[in-house]
Amino acid sequence: FGSLQSKLFPLYFKLCTGMIALQILTLTAMPDVLSKTSEVSLLVAFFATLLNLLYLEPTSTQVMFDRYKLEDDGKRDSDEYKSLAKSFGKFHGISSLTNLIAFCGGIVHAVRLASKLAA
Repeated sequence: FGSLQSKLFPLYFKLCTGMIALQILTLTAMPDVLSKTSEVSLLVAFFATLLNLLYLEPTSTQVMFDRYKLEDDGKRDSDEYKSLAKSFGKFHGISSLTNLIAFCGGIVHAVRLASKLAA
């Protein structure tokens, strides 16, 4: 499962980063919809996703593979394995939280956009 995730997550974060950048560019061309709330929410989403793409996901994946190697070598009870497991949990948790923050930024923008379209 980890191997599959290591292939899909970079694509997911690239796609999200690109789509958010496109939303930001589109928003600047729509002055009647442009608002500080939309700008800030999309910028937060963009930088959170970029952080995931460039740092959190690659680090988490590397730690995961290092941990798998120790498992294959039968060193599951070693201090190094425990340290890697703790590190993986930290990076994975921060990545999940960052992804949730980006998602919330997108929701704020969507609600703001929908309220402008309905008005």
